[in-house]
Amino acid sequence: MLALLNDWISLHTLIWLLPVAFFLHDGEEIVTVERRIRPRKQTLPPLMQRALNWDKSITVQFATAVVLIGSLICLGAGVSAAAVEDGGKLGPVFVGMVAVMLLDGIKHAGLSLQKRSYTVGAVTAALVEIPYASYALYRLYEADLVEPAALWLGITIVLPLVFFLIGIGFTLGRWIAPFRRPAVGTGRHI
Repeated sequence: MLALLNDWISLHTLIWLLPVAFFLHDGEEIVTVERRIRPRKQTLPPLMQRALNWDKSITVQFATAVVLIGSLICLGAGVSAAAVEDGGKLGPVFVGMVAVMLLDGIKHAGLSLQKRSYTVGAVTAALVEIPYASYALYRLYEADLVEPAALWLGITIVLPLVFFLIGIGFTLGRWIAPFRRPAVGTGRHI
């Protein structure tokens, strides 16, 4: 099976599948986040409760962070694809992005299993993030495109960077998100 995948998916394509996998997963999150977390506000960690403006669209705030992180992932994929085309190795940041995607997928799937119900992003975590990131890490090491220490260095660089970008994205999102408008005749916000 792996030999068939290796023949079918070029290393260049494999690298460019990272932003595809990211946007598929985060697309599921964007579509479901507002409906799933708004009624559960009080159960969220205090930092998350403060990170969002609950009077505005959560979807827009979240999507702003996704666009920011996704842009960086696209840039990283472009640089990495060019490096591989030129016969070079991948840097730790790209490998870190793939590893953090795998950790994110495991987190989503584990949380859903723990709660025994759907959680935001669980479907694409199981069907996209975990399979892609697992295969990509295997394939990149198998092709000798990654130095062994790059994985841990990459995680050490990328994980704090992701949290930083989420914070910036939510801050920007709070500024640009529209206020929720009251539902007609109810006085409730939609």
